[in-house]
Amino acid sequence: MKIQKKKTMPKPALVALLVVTFVLIAGATCWCLRENGFFDRSNDQTNQHGDQGNDTPGENTNDDDKKFEEESPTKTDEDGKKVAQITIVYADQDGDMFEVRAGVYNITEETGWCEFVFTNQNGLTLTRTSTAIFTGTGTDCTPIDIPIRDFPVKGEWQMVVKYTSPTAAGASEIKTVVLR
Repeated sequence: MKIQKKKTMPKPALVALLVVTFVLIAGATCWCLRENGFFDRSNDQTNQHGDQGNDTPGENTNDDDKKFEEESPTKTDEDGKKVAQITIVYADQDGDMFEVRAGVYNITEETGWCEFVFTNQNGLTLTRTSTAIFTGTGTDCTPIDIPIRDFPVKGEWQMVVKYTSPTAAGASEIKTVVLR
């Protein structure tokens, strides 16, 4: 005599748990891919037919892309470079260091550098540079921390952040900072 196993249906709670687990894993995977620029097509070198031809980066073979570029609000300067819009996100003294964070939000590229220029009312100047970092949604200046002792005098300083790359250039608005 054969013993037959009774077929049972999974419990609804187990099915629900499996579905929730699957959704969480799929969502986390999509989030990670998005955060790492997987879905960002700004650097995609695939042409309109889906193959990779001899197109150089930045050269568009699609008429829709050319139309978009012509309608793009990004301005160019007299040298033909895009005008970078720099924003000083944070600039303040923390103990014996002065910290500055800035970003270029209308430019998405992997090359470039930032120049942080401080000038006081007596014409003294302090300049520091950092490389630019492509973030997937824009370009950030590598944050800088300047020892307060590097400034010739304490007090009020005007600062500006300048961005330069082979294809773009620009400067932030002037920001007044006080060193204590």
